[in-house]
Amino acid sequence: MSLRWIDTHTHVSDIGPAGERRERMLHDLLDVLDRDEADLRFLISCDGPYLGGVGTDADGMLIANRMIHELVRAAGGRLYGSCCVNPRFTDETLRVMDLAFGKWGFVQLGEMLPYMHGYRMDDPESERVVRHALEHDVPVQVHLGTYWHKAYSGSSDGMDHMRDLLHCHDRVPEAKYILAHAIGCGPTPEFVPWADMFLDTIAGVFGEWPRNFWIEVRDFQSDALARTIAEVPTDRILSGTDWTTRVGPPFQDYGTMFGVAQDENPFPPRVASLVDFLRAAGATDDDIRRIGWQNAAELYGLGG
Repeated sequence: MSLRWIDTHTHVSDIGPAGERRERMLHDLLDVLDRDEADLRFLISCDGPYLGGVGTDADGMLIANRMIHELVRAAGGRLYGSCCVNPRFTDETLRVMDLAFGKWGFVQLGEMLPYMHGYRMDDPESERVVRHALEHDVPVQVHLGTYWHKAYSGSSDGMDHMRDLLHCHDRVPEAKYILAHAIGCGPTPEFVPWADMFLDTIAGVFGEWPRNFWIEVRDFQSDALARTIAEVPTDRILSGTDWTTRVGPPFQDYGTMFGVAQDENPFPPRVASLVDFLRAAGATDDDIRRIGWQNAAELYGLGG
């Protein structure tokens, strides 16, 4: 039996970078799952022009999440929906959430992208949205910049994102939070990971890992992976690589790093490589099973 693996953080779009319609989107997306030897499943949220629509137009949220719904509905249980919203359009956000969680069976709110969509997690509007997620009993996946680079700003300002998330937690301490792609690294040494500072911050603020926080591993070759396995309860670690459909079709193999060409990936892109990194970092077989799929299955109610 092949190893089961659930990635909690992928982005897809049926519109390509040049505006072309991807007529075989579901086929090409499922082809990525089929090419890996593992029993691979994705949580998917919108990408490409749909993200722009979520940022500028209340109607864009419904359009983006309907695209996700159509893919999930036709995928035979191999894809799960994550609902991307913008709290600035509060009333429409709540309506879209009711549809996504109440009718379409989405399992996650997010990715929440304050840096892109012009809000803070500490805003009163965001509090309303997070409380609504709590009512639907779904976790909230919040963007944290994975690394710092002197040439970039905004999406990479990780400690500002962490501060904002902790303020949101102060407002709604009972919600479930996912620290999106918090454990990772860049493709070259010029990218400085935030992972150790994230772990230091959680330890300093709470003293121990909060039971309503889950942390995603984006880059399994990260130097911080061993520390994460040693310090974070293993049942609170998820596989969330930020894989996207920005190249192709055919889309890049699963395991290709975010923003890296497949032929330049520093390791063979496949689930087996991620498992090897986990073993090298000290993970047991039980840890690998938990991080690979069981934690996600339990968190999202996906079955055994």
